[in-house]
Amino acid sequence: MSVVFRDHLKAGDLDSLAGVMRSTGLFYDFETDVALEVLGSCLDQGEASGYYCLVAEKDNICAGYAVYGPTPCTLSSWDIYWMAVSKNLQGIGLGSDLMTRVQQNIILLGGTLIWIETSGRAAYLPTRKFYEKHHYLRMAELPDFYAPGDGKVIYGKKVCSF
Repeated sequence: MSVVFRDHLKAGDLDSLAGVMRSTGLFYDFETDVALEVLGSCLDQGEASGYYCLVAEKDNICAGYAVYGPTPCTLSSWDIYWMAVSKNLQGIGLGSDLMTRVQQNIILLGGTLIWIETSGRAAYLPTRKFYEKHHYLRMAELPDFYAPGDGKVIYGKKVCSF
């Protein structure tokens, strides 16, 4: 599989990445809207937005992405805010490549801890298993956080010594 990774957004990426998110069948419309707002900040302001973006392209088409950044009010914690891979490309290692590259970038930027928040809904079980496969530990669950029956699950991983 020939995939190219880039650490910047292009003007036409927002529509393509919205399609990536919609293809997963996981994101509510308002979540896609918020993700696009964050991506727009990345596009307009670059790193000054407080976000970093990694885009995976297959055959010059956006196939996946991750948005991450330093956790406010911490010394060296980082959050992975958004991550998605086109449904038709899941299960072939693209998400793992994105995760590995994001983790490496965070370490190079001085990060020592990475935090990920996700839904506790049954539809997100493969997502949670993906994080666990990458050695993220389930640190907490907040019941009914997003909606009744939809808790927030928080994962963490130490990636560098203090």
